[in-house]
Amino acid sequence: MNHTIAKVRQRTSGTKYRKILSGETLYTLPTDFTGFVAYDPNHNLDEDSWFGIEKFSEQEYCLDVLKKNFVSAEYNTKLKHDEVKNIDFIFTYQDSNLYCFQNVTRSQLKRRKCITVGDDFKFQPDSTDISINELPDAIYVKDKDTLHFKKLSSISGIFDGISILYREATNKETKGFLENKFVSLQNNFSVDDVKQANRKRVALAIEKLKGYDKKQKKAVFDCIKDYYPKLIDKSGAFMVSNDDELKLLLYGIDQRFYTTPDGRERRIANSVIPIIT
Repeated sequence: MNHTIAKVRQRTSGTKYRKILSGETLYTLPTDFTGFVAYDPNHNLDEDSWFGIEKFSEQEYCLDVLKKNFVSAEYNTKLKHDEVKNIDFIFTYQDSNLYCFQNVTRSQLKRRKCITVGDDFKFQPDSTDISINELPDAIYVKDKDTLHFKKLSSISGIFDGISILYREATNKETKGFLENKFVSLQNNFSVDDVKQANRKRVALAIEKLKGYDKKQKKAVFDCIKDYYPKLIDKSGAFMVSNDDELKLLLYGIDQRFYTTPDGRERRIANSVIPIIT
């Protein structure tokens, strides 16, 4: 039997999960979600694609409810009307193997006037509904131990700590990156001028550089110099005078530059998927 459970915020100790429904199927799932792309913040998903995290139960941000088998008797406490405003998210357990998660925002729980449409029209002067999305924000496949999702931002409130997969570099990390010998700051550009998007790229670039050996680093830096020679000063360092130039350097470290096979056009890859042969 399928079950719909709500996770609620509460001040006192005790169970934080409440049963909403039994026997209802909230989501009709696509057949293609099991074919997934390993999560990479540099990748822009196609419309019919999903990200996936394998061995999800081994991750620190995995919920305890996913680390054990679902037992409906453990969710006998029913959701009360005065608890609806405290819902963080809901999940369904369906098909004896799937957990479907949906984030519930405050805007989705606002009280409003409405006319319900059923066998008869009915005016509700003070209605609160939980709108169910066409697709869940995340799908956990128990027997595959894999979490599927489309947007990390949509599930960061469900899986506490998962945003570490795409975090911003701290001021200290960003400052340290800009102080590298291969960076030449211009026009008083400083850590305070680095915007949010580039701070995320800096965090990724730091990890990339840690994984490069000397030969790889030279190849990567030579490639950037080849594609953007105007960024190079007399000492061979990369001049950074604004956030856009920093972005080009970070794209280069991530090896985003490429030339079309006919050699006619140089491009920057907007999304990257490693090819496994």
